[in-house]
Amino acid sequence: MMAARANMTVGILGAGQLGLMLAESLSNLGGHVRMLDPNPQSPGALRTPFVTCASFEDENALRDFFAQCDRVTYEFEHIPTAALRRILEEPTQRKKLWPSVLVLENAQNRIAEKKALARVGAPLTPWTEINSLAELEEQSSVWLGNKRHGLLKTASGGYDGKGQWRLADAADWANALANLPDSARAFPMVLEEKCELETEISVIVGRHPTLGTFIFPAVENIHVNGILDTTLFPARLPYELCEKARAVAEKIADSWDVFGLLCVEFFVVRRNGEHALLVNEVAPRPHNSGHVTRRSMSRSQFDILAQILLDLPFVSQQVSPDRTWAMWNTLGDLWSSHSAAWPAELLAHSAVCEAMLYGKPGVRAGRKMGHVILSAPNHAALTKNIDHLRSTFTNKKGGHG
Repeated sequence: MMAARANMTVGILGAGQLGLMLAESLSNLGGHVRMLDPNPQSPGALRTPFVTCASFEDENALRDFFAQCDRVTYEFEHIPTAALRRILEEPTQRKKLWPSVLVLENAQNRIAEKKALARVGAPLTPWTEINSLAELEEQSSVWLGNKRHGLLKTASGGYDGKGQWRLADAADWANALANLPDSARAFPMVLEEKCELETEISVIVGRHPTLGTFIFPAVENIHVNGILDTTLFPARLPYELCEKARAVAEKIADSWDVFGLLCVEFFVVRRNGEHALLVNEVAPRPHNSGHVTRRSMSRSQFDILAQILLDLPFVSQQVSPDRTWAMWNTLGDLWSSHSAAWPAELLAHSAVCEAMLYGKPGVRAGRKMGHVILSAPNHAALTKNIDHLRSTFTNKKGGHG
């Protein structure tokens, strides 16, 4: 067993809300934390003293950052890897990045990701690689002729519903063909068959090279306009299906040799009257859906990742068996353009266990400004409470609250 080292310093690439919450868990376990982020207005930069403001492509800044850290992780996957790879070629830095740069690159590109998932036998929705506007035009007649509905996605850079086009009819195809640039930078893309979803779930796996694997229970995710709105725990699905999702997620983490966290997102569909799972995408970091673990479980996703990064053994997880839980994202749409403060009624609500604002200085539609974690006796009560809390923002924006 690897012994925990005193005074370990963990570096986090990115200083957004995920990095901020991970830093809290690392500090609580005695770790020292550094973060690097190009944005001086990031939540971490505004709230902590240990953020280096530099580009992720600034090789000198990255090299200094790695030299100050015993281990480095990242809070989001859209990080350029060319400079990272050069630093990781140096013998003293080679094994510092968890998860590895290969795992990071798999998660950055939908084509690389799908190919890597297929190699380990993960269930995927039918898809094809599109390398030019001409190829896309050829596919349009095939898909329209077969009445297939599709999703066209950028290979890299898209998240929270960005970089996606729904292709259901001739008008959708004509719009995509007319507005996509016929340039090498626009391609390749992924054309994926649209599934008739019953719901979506995710599973987070924590993995250490010598201390073992920790698999969180599956949680249910509800998206609105491509952005996660609400996470429910436990998921409203059969136990056997949730356990199958956990097994698939563990297999992917093992096959990819992940050290750290890996979140696997699944589509739940119906086939021949039975539930089936399809892997949508992966994220090698703490995940928005995992925020619910901050209150529903004795060790959150951030705590488990902190233990992994600090070489500390896992502890038994405690889950309240008689409660249901929800994490509700509060987006910039809920606030007026000049204000981002919690309504007093929300903070006083008996179901609210945590209300966290991330400290982002600008309010805009679709931006994740904070989250709320609630607990209730059942799912119906949770939904009712969330609907009520939404109305507190509506009243506030209208000048009545």
